[in-house]
Amino acid sequence: MLSNIIRTIISELDFGGIENVYSAFDAVSLERKNKGIFTVVGVNSFESSAPIYSQYTIFVPFKAEIGISVTAPESSSLEQLYNYYDEKVSPVINKLSGLSSSIRGMTIKFDSAIHRLVLTAKLSASGITRIERSGT
Repeated sequence: MLSNIIRTIISELDFGGIENVYSAFDAVSLERKNKGIFTVVGVNSFESSAPIYSQYTIFVPFKAEIGISVTAPESSSLEQLYNYYDEKVSPVINKLSGLSSSIRGMTIKFDSAIHRLVLTAKLSASGITRIERSGT
């Protein structure tokens, strides 16, 4: 279920024209990620409610905290990083299909290990996952 949420968000960001988007669970090293700006999507916390059963489908309501980290190139400023998020990422996040989401917090920090600024937005998201029931 977590992988589906991340794939959905990555797909929406990609469809919105944002390049170099990765899952927090992938094994791609920093050296292999884009030297420019890149985005990482992960799930920080997850809670599901009791499933709702119908004849052919199981509906599972959930709540999650989504983390979206945008890493800037080494030469970028704080203003450039925030403007990128505000102009490109935020509009896509505000229109996520199938999810109700709102921003819970945002931090911008310098990551001394990679010598880059990283903007991390935490989103509260909720939705319903559909699972088709087998006919056995």
